[in-house]
Amino acid sequence: MINVRQYSTVDHDHVWRVHLLVISEAGVEPTHQHYHDIFHIEEQYLQNGGEFLVVTEKQDNVIAMGGLKRLDEHKAEIKRLRVHPSYQKNGYGQLMLTKLEQRAVELGFKHIYLDALASQHGARKMFIKNGYAEKGPTVVDGFDVIVFEKMLA
Repeated sequence: MINVRQYSTVDHDHVWRVHLLVISEAGVEPTHQHYHDIFHIEEQYLQNGGEFLVVTEKQDNVIAMGGLKRLDEHKAEIKRLRVHPSYQKNGYGQLMLTKLEQRAVELGFKHIYLDALASQHGARKMFIKNGYAEKGPTVVDGFDVIVFEKMLA
């Protein structure tokens, strides 16, 4: 049975494992300082007016995750949208994106941003399909990324 719920500290090891699996497939160094927020999910997301969700199955095994980071009163950024490699291409990324967008509306955000590595063609295609406008390439902490933006209803 699949369950979507808010992150809890008991999820930390599962979240970290999924994160490592996904970024290693993308060829990214797992200890990169860019990922410090995963060690501070409560402070970076939950206590700062955002959200962090996990998709679980069987005994709370995390198979997908994603954060909604508050940028200001009207803007948020989707971060750490990850699906365990064994579960990719089964709709879990779409499920997580939809749930994070719904939560953003509930929290009163009007604009949502996200980025993807330039090499993550599947993710980029999903964002465009969901109404995100490509704002262009940039470099974030040494990573070549494409930034996307969406206006929320």
